[in-house]
Amino acid sequence: MRRLAIGIVAAIGASILAGAASARDVVDMTGRTVTVPDKIERVITIGSVPVINSFVFAVGKADTLAMGLPVRFNPKRWSWQFVFAPQLKTGPELQDSNYAPDVEKILAVQPQVALTFEQSTADVLGRNGVPVVRLRIQTPEDVKSGVKLVGDLLGNPQIGETYERYFDATLKRIAAKVDALPQDKRPTALYLNPGNMTQPHLVAEWWLRAGGARSVTDDGRAEEVLSLSMERVIAANPRFIVLFEPGHVEVLKKHAALSQLDAVKAGRILVTPMGAHTWGNRTVEQILTVLWAASAFHPDLFPHAELVAEVRNFYATFFRTELSDKQVETILASGKH
Repeated sequence: MRRLAIGIVAAIGASILAGAASARDVVDMTGRTVTVPDKIERVITIGSVPVINSFVFAVGKADTLAMGLPVRFNPKRWSWQFVFAPQLKTGPELQDSNYAPDVEKILAVQPQVALTFEQSTADVLGRNGVPVVRLRIQTPEDVKSGVKLVGDLLGNPQIGETYERYFDATLKRIAAKVDALPQDKRPTALYLNPGNMTQPHLVAEWWLRAGGARSVTDDGRAEEVLSLSMERVIAANPRFIVLFEPGHVEVLKKHAALSQLDAVKAGRILVTPMGAHTWGNRTVEQILTVLWAASAFHPDLFPHAELVAEVRNFYATFFRTELSDKQVETILASGKH
């Protein structure tokens, strides 16, 4: 019976797509050519939902999301998703307990396009008549390319250039101060997941460096996730430890060895802000991560008040969401409400 239901809904979905007034081809970030409706008003994201949603938010199209936030993403930690797109709080969950797309539920919401990172998702949904555009976000340049692609896809073609100009200008403004710093004025830092002893994202090497720090794992590595031995971390003894999860602060403090690091004993523990997603990981908010890091490492050069003003401007310009200073401070305090 379930297969019959899927078949019926799939046929309806295919009929709707076939009956669209006009269509166009787009080339996604993996080089695939995808035919999509000319005007898109119903979008779903599958897989790393908060990250992908951030790109939809950034092009001013949060209202096109026709879904809910999957329960595996803690609604308290990802509560800003509901600020940027309130319908995510009550919309249908479109992934099963194994995080795979629930085809029957997806076809029922009749999406005009799906966004994902995964080829397997593209294969499954493609067979059921849903156009799927894949993103591939690993570097800062990928972030800019992703905004341009999603903007073009969802009918805001100017936003890609606007975002790129903002990104590059902000980075240049930060570099004007950071580049003048001698090496001994740039503190050592480690971006760490103490739960599994890894440096969890390669892109952190970029934003730590751009923010005026010397990452102790920035040795030309190419792997996305870097496993770390306890001996290596203790030997590095960074001045700052940067975390992406507030709960990891207590992990550090209670760990027999890690608690003896100078950064832990002196309280030089930073937790990356949390907006649409964790700023330290891949997200359109990543340019703000650089400014936040510079403000944390060099507060004399990058005053906190300027950071707050910049964050407000960013969300107003790209997410079309006006935030108060109090809301910005909540984001900067790692999303703890």
